Amino acid sequence: MSDRLAAIEAKRARLVLRAAGEREHVSATLRQWSRETGWLDRGVAASRAALIFVKSHPILLAAAMMALGVLRPRSAFKWARRGFALWRGYRWLIKKVAV
Repeated sequence: MSDRLAAIEAKRARLVLRAAGEREHVSATLRQWSRETGWLDRGVAASRAALIFVKSHPILLAAAMMALGVLRPRSAFKWARRGFALWRGYRWLIKKVAV
């Protein structure tokens, strides 16, 4: 029985070492990905900040769109279409992620 326990203990020790090596490998990979995708995190943070600003100051957005509409009607129509498309895409994405 003690030979069996010694074999189990040896196997456990090997597995613990293997798990430690795998954890280190995953950690190194995640650190590398973090460095390479840092710009993405900053972009998401900036877009969230912009969205919060727009939600808290809708009058400023409406005034900017009115000024654009008066000064450049064609350009305003293009931006309105783009904004509507972005809004629809955002709503679609939220529904897909929520499921």
